[in-house]
Amino acid sequence: MSKTKEERIKKLKKKHIWPSILGLILILFVFTIIMAVAVGMSAMDIVNRKLADSSRRSEKIAELFVDYSQETADKIAQTALSHVDVLDEIEAVAVYDAERKPVWSSNNTYPSLDDSIKMEFLTVTDAESVGVIIEKDEKQIFTIDDGMIVLAEDAFKHIFSSSVINETGAFANIKLWMVADAGDKEVMVLNNIPVYFQDFMMAGVCLALCGILIAIFVIYYLISIISMVSSMHKTNKVIYTDVLTGGDNWLSFIKKGTSLLNKSKRSGQKYAMLHLEMLKYRSFCTCFGVNKGQELIEKFYLALKNTVNRKEVMAHQENAAFGLLLEYTDTQQFEARIQYIQNVTSSVLPGMKVYFGVGVYLVQPGENDVEQLYNNAMIACEMSGEDTENKIAYFDVEMNNQKLWERRVEDDMERALINREFQVYLQPKISTTEEVLGGAEALVRWIHPTEGFIPPNRFIPIFEKNGFILKLDDYMLEEIARVQAGWLAEGRKLVPISVNVSRAHFTREDLAEHICAIVDKYQVPHDVIELELTESAFFDDKKVLLNTVQKLRKAGFQVSMDDFGAGYSSLNSLKELQIDVLKIDADFFRGADVEERGLLIVSEVIDLAKKLNMKIVAEGIESKEQVEFLTAQECDLIQGYFYAKPMPVTEFAQKYSV
Repeated sequence: MSKTKEERIKKLKKKHIWPSILGLILILFVFTIIMAVAVGMSAMDIVNRKLADSSRRSEKIAELFVDYSQETADKIAQTALSHVDVLDEIEAVAVYDAERKPVWSSNNTYPSLDDSIKMEFLTVTDAESVGVIIEKDEKQIFTIDDGMIVLAEDAFKHIFSSSVINETGAFANIKLWMVADAGDKEVMVLNNIPVYFQDFMMAGVCLALCGILIAIFVIYYLISIISMVSSMHKTNKVIYTDVLTGGDNWLSFIKKGTSLLNKSKRSGQKYAMLHLEMLKYRSFCTCFGVNKGQELIEKFYLALKNTVNRKEVMAHQENAAFGLLLEYTDTQQFEARIQYIQNVTSSVLPGMKVYFGVGVYLVQPGENDVEQLYNNAMIACEMSGEDTENKIAYFDVEMNNQKLWERRVEDDMERALINREFQVYLQPKISTTEEVLGGAEALVRWIHPTEGFIPPNRFIPIFEKNGFILKLDDYMLEEIARVQAGWLAEGRKLVPISVNVSRAHFTREDLAEHICAIVDKYQVPHDVIELELTESAFFDDKKVLLNTVQKLRKAGFQVSMDDFGAGYSSLNSLKELQIDVLKIDADFFRGADVEERGLLIVSEVIDLAKKLNMKIVAEGIESKEQVEFLTAQECDLIQGYFYAKPMPVTEFAQKYSV
């Protein structure tokens, strides 16, 4: 997979849950802090108000003792005791004189004045100095620090954990002595401050509302997270699902296959990559329709899925091709399994013979590039061709080298054409009657800047496959026309030179006009250029071929049939196709049966061609005996190594003085 494609897929999948979870935790933390601060401030406000009320009560009690003397002692004491009896918040009163000596107490209790703290922050009172003493034997839920109320760490725990509600309805009580000045005396009042549920009603309502808001927010976030997880699951399913089969697609195959191969490094399990492809799938679609073809692929997928185990992976690749990463122990067992897989897939179409191409790459230890491994298996299948019906082709290094060579040829071919690296070589055709030059065949040779001389069999098949042969044929025809025009200008004698015309050209109906335009550009007579076509061209569009040949012959070109006898319908092609020259295939002169059968056939072919007013050219002639035989049979021209190999144009011109 390319890095760009991989990055696009990662971006498509890149939806992380953890930011949402962290966001939820952060929001809960913030809300908790806000609620804690709100509750703390509310509690402090309640305590302040309670203390302010107690301070006022303490001052009122202290005012009773401003005029306290021996004469008024009983009366004032009686009044103070009545206040203690009536007010639930007042439990005791103690009076000290100016020298801090006890004067009077409602319950004979005199707390120490040394422990009092002035409460100057109680601005709600009019008293200039009010102090507080916290009872030592009571649970201290607050302290005084520099005139500020400080709640104890376990204040709320103490208040809210109380399970006992006293007779007053309070769930907690704060007891403390408050000190107030009464003239030259100091009056201490023991306050019992009750804490009621009602005091926290507003705070409770606020907490409840905050709790509801938090709950709503949490639910919303949870729904968002669940929705995100569901969306990610759906996205992954779309990314890794094949649209045609509904199963794993190629991305899933790569992902799972890579994981299996990485695990195999530790386990030592051997794996083989398999490319399985239905041959002539497009023909099936042409006959039965594309929809039926897609249904067939889905059936293939379901059948193949049942043949793999959980430690193997399989997916649809493209068209009618499937990739399988299978376990194996030895090749014999593996080939038996492949045969079983082929039988299973073939059974999808009962009553119809289905052929499969099979390419195999045996994965080497440490290899985990699934795409490269599959490409190797695919190359093995491709290099074996379609004639290997249901046979198994194993990948080897030579196949890869051939593919690399094809790639290099295709990379260099356009540049080579522009730089005129393709050079014309001429092989002479010698007349059998006088043994003089009777013509020549133009052959292409590639002089590569780094590879040097490249023979035609290394690049012509590649050009025929990728269509570049059309440009090369035009190039060769123009080169021969240029050479002939040069010789004509020099006053040399011209001999017919044959140029190959690939069967691929005969897909265009204006081929004859196209050829005439190239030759006429150099004003060369048409009769000195011979156009060779292979017998196989007869089996393409016969109507176009016959019409084109007729136009070319009418325009003055000689037309020859190359490699006669290499096909299966030679006589039929001779019957329908009017040509000027017949080239007998070199294979007739090779092999064990050349003396008995080959030469007999050659003799009859020559006799038949003479009756059809055709010239005969025998190519591939390498011995004197062959020359003598052909001369005796009145063959017109002989081409082969016996007389000369193909040579550059300049050498040809010097040797034969054309």
